[in-house]
Amino acid sequence: MNKPEVSVHLVVYNGERYLRRCLEAIKAQTYENIKFRIFNNASTDNTIAILREVWPSAELINFDKNHSLGGGFNRSLYYSDSPYVVGLCVDVAMASDFIERAVDVVERYKKIGVLQAKIYRYDWEKNENTNIIDTTGIQIFRSRRITNRGHGEQDTGQYNVAGGIFCYEGAVPLFRREALDDASVLKDKKDDKYPYEYLDEDFVWYADELDLGWRMRLLGWENWYEPSVIAYHDRQTTHKLSHSYRDFIRLRRTVPAFKRRLDFENQRLAFIKNDFGVSILMNLPWFLKRELFLFVYFLIWERSTVPAYWHIIKKTPLMLHKRKKIMKRRKISKGELRRWFK
Repeated sequence: MNKPEVSVHLVVYNGERYLRRCLEAIKAQTYENIKFRIFNNASTDNTIAILREVWPSAELINFDKNHSLGGGFNRSLYYSDSPYVVGLCVDVAMASDFIERAVDVVERYKKIGVLQAKIYRYDWEKNENTNIIDTTGIQIFRSRRITNRGHGEQDTGQYNVAGGIFCYEGAVPLFRREALDDASVLKDKKDDKYPYEYLDEDFVWYADELDLGWRMRLLGWENWYEPSVIAYHDRQTTHKLSHSYRDFIRLRRTVPAFKRRLDFENQRLAFIKNDFGVSILMNLPWFLKRELFLFVYFLIWERSTVPAYWHIIKKTPLMLHKRKKIMKRRKISKGELRRWFK
């Protein structure tokens, strides 16, 4: 029996620091039916030269400008009709059996829309993989706090059980193409070449995977975690679960200001698009406590994030419009979604 084709899509902008290691990991895959494509978001560094050196025969598609990761990934899907797609970030290296193990799982469970690997931290300074967990997927709390499950923890087997998670994390997801197409949204602005959105291009960089994974869940597709599928990631930002206000402040200060603003803004846009008002009301004490804390914190310590409130207000009509398209096709109940809020 022929194995289904897996299309690996590497969308990259100025990725020379990581590209060689990322490419070598793709070439080392044990799976036999892989189609690799690199989508260049108008890089200005040595990305293309490194690609031609390491993998001269690789299929290269050059975009006319930097469409960001979300826009680049959306456009990349028009170059492939493979039943499975890996959305690969350049700062990730897959274990050699990553694709083989992932396909085995999604072939057995047909409701998996996207598979989340166990991703470890890669230590760039020492040039070595670690046993420190980067992420096992996104978890959400009743306060609507978003964290990467297990981030920063030593792996002692605490995340060795496969199963459903609230949402995948965007470093190296394996998608079922059928689920991606089901979750796509027709753009309002006419675009004859790329008419559909998969990742929301109004988000720009942050929380677009939260939005897509949440949308898939609303449409009945599973976000699935498989611990035997392994990758390594050199993460530049963090979504770690803090245990005190002091810890929270310390962690936020490790992230550049513009990234903090975009992350805060886009998470709330994702809530507007995908959450239910009744669920917010049921969780109101937790939700208000966190939102009021953040508002006061921004006013005193992080004024660069305050404009996010105005951006959220301006984008709310657009998010509600997109929400209407999604909710018309919703397949799960409000109660089924609420069980993911911890």
